[in-house]
Amino acid sequence: MSATAQGTAINQLVIRGSLVKAPRLTRSPAGIPHLLLAIEHRSLQMEAGLTRQCYVRIQAVVSGEEAELWSTKLTLGHEIEVSGFLQRHENAKGVPRLILHAQKLIQV
Repeated sequence: MSATAQGTAINQLVIRGSLVKAPRLTRSPAGIPHLLLAIEHRSLQMEAGLTRQCYVRIQAVVSGEEAELWSTKLTLGHEIEVSGFLQRHENAKGVPRLILHAQKLIQV
């Protein structure tokens, strides 16, 4: 087993933003609940001594019991902070995208 497979590599992201689509609760074929979120982040960041406008929209998913809990608390426009890991997913046409798998979610 490689060192990265053993957990020595870091895959962690924290982002704060607002929900730009209504959260959608789904279930896997095994019955596991998944709450799908679309998070938009806008800020000013410093880079090479200059101020830069930053904009990103990322999809996130909350799985398990937490998904059902948050599905009743979150609505369009809520400001949230999500931390978790990135995972590559492909849609039905094979187009890849990165999804943030939430391990911690708080309302701001």
